[in-house]
Amino acid sequence: MPKSSSAIAKQDARAVDDLRAHAALAVALTLVPGWAGSAEPADSALTGYVGCITTVNAWHDIITEPGEVEFADAYLATLALAHTLARYRQDALSLEGEGQVVYNFGDQSHWEFNALLGSRWHRFPWNESVATTMAFGLGLSYATEIPEVEVVLEGSSERLLIYWMWETTFAPPQSRWAASLRLHHRSKGFGLLAEDGGMNALAAGVRFEF
Repeated sequence: MPKSSSAIAKQDARAVDDLRAHAALAVALTLVPGWAGSAEPADSALTGYVGCITTVNAWHDIITEPGEVEFADAYLATLALAHTLARYRQDALSLEGEGQVVYNFGDQSHWEFNALLGSRWHRFPWNESVATTMAFGLGLSYATEIPEVEVVLEGSSERLLIYWMWETTFAPPQSRWAASLRLHHRSKGFGLLAEDGGMNALAAGVRFEF
């Protein structure tokens, strides 16, 4: 039975509240005394985040029309391990590889495995107050089942799709811990791997560098 508009509104509100709660928790954890690290750049990082899949078909609509974003009753929990492969411009820019293990739950239940290469910018003028990084990564995503929510949103999908992510992190200066905000995206790659399919998820979590 189709959901009523009030049920959809409550679902969207719950999803937004969940994302806010995870983001607040991530920020709070980075501020716990004794969790600071070293000024030396770390070579590896472990990120854990939880997200909610949006009903938006185009990722750029999330940016251009954030007030119109609605959420599906579908969620993901991700553990991502990244390693720095190279550094440039006196450590301002880094190249990193990342592997992800993702569990999808809610209206769908399956595992997802993502592998990507990305670049991360570390140097911002306000870093002495809030250490900030921005990263973009591109690779492949494999789902153990054809994602049901992607079929509902797009008409069809495939297990193997293009994957990319955008991440912004915030942390106290010289801390190994950072709050992470991510856009988690599976894509048909302009028809390269599928005629239809893909999804966007907004996520929040914690990143630890070591």
